[in-house]
Formats: sequence, C-alpha cells, structure tokens
Amino acid sequence: MTFIYKAIYLSIFSIFSCTLINAQDKVPFGVVKAEEGYAMVRVHKEDYRKIVDKIRMKKGDVFVYVKPAPGETEWIWIKYPEKEELPKPFVRYDSLNKEGMVNKGRIAFIDQLPKFTPVLSKNGRSITFTDNNNQKIPTAQRTKVVIDIYPSSAKFKKQEKDAEGNIVKIDKQKTWGLGKELPEDLKEIKSVRVQQPGRGSVFVREAIKNMFDPTMDFDNMGVTSIDDDHIFLYMINGSGEHRYTTFWTIKEGRAISQIIYSNPE
Repeated sequence: MTFIYKAIYLSIFSIFSCTLINAQDKVPFGVVKAEEGYAMVRVHKEDYRKIVDKIRMKKGDVFVYVKPAPGETEWIWIKYPEKEELPKPFVRYDSLNKEGMVNKGRIAFIDQLPKFTPVLSKNGRSITFTDNNNQKIPTAQRTKVVIDIYPSSAKFKKQEKDAEGNIVKIDKQKTWGLGKELPEDLKEIKSVRVQQPGRGSVFVREAIKNMFDPTMDFDNMGVTSIDDDHIFLYMINGSGEHRYTTFWTIKEGRAISQIIYSNPE
C-alpha cells in the first residue's frame, strides 16, 4: 500500500471513528439486532484477536458502547455485565465487569433506532412516550411508555451513609443521585408503565427503587425500539458528581433488565 493510499485509509477511518464517538456521546448503548446465537468477544489484534469470552446473545440484549476497536473498522469495543446462567424475571446490573470487541454487524446503536415521541403531562409529573412511527396505526392502539415522577418520601425512611457522609442506602437499598443531604424538593421515579394492545405492565419495584433526581429533559431521556417486542428506555439522571445513567430493556410488554451506573459530569 502506497503512502497516499495509507493516508486516505487512515483519514476515512478517523472520520468513521469520530462519527461513532459523537453519535454515542450521550447515549452509549447498543443492542443486539441479530437473532439468537453466540458472539466471540476478542481483544485487540496486537494480541492476535485472542478470544476472551463467548457470550450468548439474544435479540435485544444490551451492552455499553465504548469506542471503535483500535485499528479496526468492523469491530467495536464494548463493556457488558456478567449474566447468570439461569435467567430471572427481572435483573438489575450496576456493574459492567467484562469488556472486549465484537463485530459491529450484529448490533444497532440505540440513538439510531426509531424513537418514540415524548409529551409532558399538564401537571408536570408524567412523561408519555408514544410510538408514532407508523401513522397507519390508530392513536389508541400505539405503544406507550409512561414515566411518573413525584416528590420523594425518602426523608421518612432509614438512611445509611458512608465514611464521607454520602447517603448510600435508603431502606437498605443502594441509592442513585444523592449526596450528603436530601434536597427539600427531591423527586424520584414512582412508576413506569408500558401500554400495548392486548398487553402491558408496570415496572417491578426493583427496577425503579431509590432512583432520585430523575431528568425531565427530553434531551436526556428517550424510548426507542427494534420492534413491538423489543423496546428500550434510557435516562441520564442526577447532576454533577451524582449523575448516573440507566437503561431498561422491555421485552414483550414488560421490563426484564436494567443497566445502571455512575456517570459524573
């Protein structure tokens, strides 16, 4: 390869890499769009693309996108939680302890999927996301995801603090979005509801417990989907050093998993 061709190749790759990074700057999630199967997780080619993990990927499985794999055009670097062998009705992952690169042909980025339309309620306490992507479907039959945000009752509950005085648990459960004190106007997620023709659900308490200072900014939240059976809700909540990101997977009308992690500004 001549010097000129090398320069052209590197320029194209740099543009491609920057595009991916910018596209995923605020919503760093991807989902598996392929059908069920296994994916080989590898490390950088300097290690001869050594296989470090073999993960079972199902359509709609979620991971956190990190960056384009170094020196690669068909692979991306991801972080993902370690899954249990026996699936549970709902599971929350608050740590991403595995990483490596997978082929990007099997995945779709969240912010590139069809988006639902958000509307704030008149009382300012609920946000309804509606799937308006197919205008042929009557409004009453369109899928909706409703988030209810209300004043928190945390001040009436038992608190636990760490050595630095930060509130780390309320009612023996880990907290998100809090510092050393509870603000007077503190809010929290009270419920999330999924409405679909013939089915629907309310998120289990475990999926929303102790999630404080939720965003009401449409730029920091969204609902997207692969199809009616695979819907995704994400929020960037809190502020400053207490900001955190969360992402729920909704399969066949009910929440089945959540990824949540600290994401300080």
